[in-house]
Amino acid sequence: MTITEPKVVNSHTALFLTVSVLFGGNYMWAHFALQSFSALEVAWGRTVLAAATLAVVVLVTKDHYPRGKEIWIKLNVAALLFNTVSFVGMATAVSRITTVQVSIWNALVPLVTLGFVLVFIPEENPTWRRITGLSMGFLGAIFIAHPWSGLGDFDAFGTGAIMIGTSSYAAGLVYARRNFANVTDTPTSIAAGQMLCASIHFTLILPWFVTITTDASTISIVSMLILGIVGTGITYIMIQTLIKQSGAGVASDTTYVILFVAIALGIVVLGEELNVWQVIGSGLILIGLVIINRKEKTSVITP
Repeated sequence: MTITEPKVVNSHTALFLTVSVLFGGNYMWAHFALQSFSALEVAWGRTVLAAATLAVVVLVTKDHYPRGKEIWIKLNVAALLFNTVSFVGMATAVSRITTVQVSIWNALVPLVTLGFVLVFIPEENPTWRRITGLSMGFLGAIFIAHPWSGLGDFDAFGTGAIMIGTSSYAAGLVYARRNFANVTDTPTSIAAGQMLCASIHFTLILPWFVTITTDASTISIVSMLILGIVGTGITYIMIQTLIKQSGAGVASDTTYVILFVAIALGIVVLGEELNVWQVIGSGLILIGLVIINRKEKTSVITP
């Protein structure tokens, strides 16, 4: 027993860190992909590549896509919230503001989710932990925007885009909690079906808004492939594995590491800056998450 336990812990730790780094790198890959593609093209490409990756996994593992009209209606709604709106919001934001700013704003996902839970799930009673955590997150958002400085470097469009994406993702979590609790299909099956729905959404709307880029740079193409196949498709499977191995509580803690990874990559690789207000704001958001999650663990993973 004493010989095998450290191996299990190390396995969980390695998977935990891998998932955090891969998710945290998505902002950087989106930044590079946007050098040649529009925000909608990046969201579409990411989704189609992830759908294809998950389709291969379903085939190799001899799993199957969900069956039945009702589940596919739910999957379309979930895809709209989790992927279609959320991915466009994230890509649009990265095209307007720094990846450091986007990752900090996106760290609000668990707190926005909790706000939706308190509003739309009446049986969830507010506690002092929840109210305090939400308050800290709101205060952190104010510090990030720092309106007392005159909003000189504040991009309302880019910030609005990531907040729409963040809110949509949070709404998706609440929707999934209410509608997928009794679903018997495997997580991979649900993910594959959901990503397939999202890829169809994008394929239907893409021709109406953009002209597909034909002269993309190598770095943009490679970044798009990594973002879709690794950062979205494979990483989702890895997070599901982490949840099975160590529980939703440990998986939800990746939220903290993802933020630090995204900020570090933004500063070191992309040469972005982190101002004092962003440091204070992100610190308050993380404190709010800690206050809530020490008592109530939920699996909340940011894109």
